[in-house]
Amino acid sequence: MLKILTLIGARPQFIKSAAISRQIQGSFSDRLEEVIVHSGQHYDENMSSVFFKELNLPVPNHHFKLVANNHAAQISEIIEKLEQVIFEEKPGAILVYGDTNTTLAGALVASKINIPLIHVEAGLRSFNKVMPEEINRVLTDHCSSLLFCPSLTAIDNLKNEGLIHHSGACSMDTPGVYLCGDVMYDNSLYFSEKINQSKIDQLGFDEYILLTLHRPSNTDDPMRLKAICELLMMFCDEIQKSMVFPVHPRTKKALETHLSDEEWFAFNNHRYVNVLEPVSYTDMIALEQNCDLVITDSGGVQKEAYFFQKPCMILRSETEWVEIINQGVAFLVDVNFEDFIQKYHLLESKKTTYPKLFGDGNSAEFICNKIANTFV
Repeated sequence: MLKILTLIGARPQFIKSAAISRQIQGSFSDRLEEVIVHSGQHYDENMSSVFFKELNLPVPNHHFKLVANNHAAQISEIIEKLEQVIFEEKPGAILVYGDTNTTLAGALVASKINIPLIHVEAGLRSFNKVMPEEINRVLTDHCSSLLFCPSLTAIDNLKNEGLIHHSGACSMDTPGVYLCGDVMYDNSLYFSEKINQSKIDQLGFDEYILLTLHRPSNTDDPMRLKAICELLMMFCDEIQKSMVFPVHPRTKKALETHLSDEEWFAFNNHRYVNVLEPVSYTDMIALEQNCDLVITDSGGVQKEAYFFQKPCMILRSETEWVEIINQGVAFLVDVNFEDFIQKYHLLESKKTTYPKLFGDGNSAEFICNKIANTFV
């Protein structure tokens, strides 16, 4: 039996790992053993432990209490603590998800100790190395022995960097590269059948826009954050539609810090703006299923908008999920009211389709099968 050390530390990773953990506990319980390590990257109760309960994730075998809060120090601290766990657990492989500091820390440790690294959600590229996530993705992919890609675009990105599939023994130099679909699509299908619709009904909105905002490029610059808030209020006034905003803890702190008391009051009490505390994963799915439009700077939320066939406006200058842009169901937008309104009306008027670009909902099973056949 192969012992896999799964390293997670941020909300999107909790969600992604749920699909794999379900498979390991079910169909692969006789071939795979999972040791879960929570890096502590997300420490807020609403962003961490509540997701373990809701997603029915196994309680982490190890949970780090991080002191550092900047990128370099945080990665260093995770590396130091993770090395100790690896020497204790002696796993046969390390599994990481996505593109966070936790992901990169796991990749660096695996490469230095010479343990096979498995990267789920490999091959994504925004082609903007100013984004911390972009560096994390690239370095993690080049440290991996098994790379699982959610889309054909991701496969092509890896190929352009010289990472192609090898059918023999897997290593960093001869990796296995697979198109598997998206484990988040697995979860969206699985949990959409378990949502509590009554919680959404309690909000009392028949029609609404769903907003998420958390990326540092949008929240850490006071002038940009103020401009975004002004834009969103003007937008809601123009189309006369409510906007539901489950606010990320760091975004709320930025709003309270960077906006004056008058500006924060005006936004928080705007007639169309509804600021909520962070919501659970299933409540987020319910909000996505029932909204008319998604505005987000989140990679995961723009994908979920696609899964539930909702048009999306992406408040970024680029996206790693180019497929949904190419499909014509989402636009990149900036803080420009005329452009914002124009793209909104284009999305509203277009007759669009949502083909299955991200697999068939069985990505986790495919991944576990490849892992077991490769290493067991």
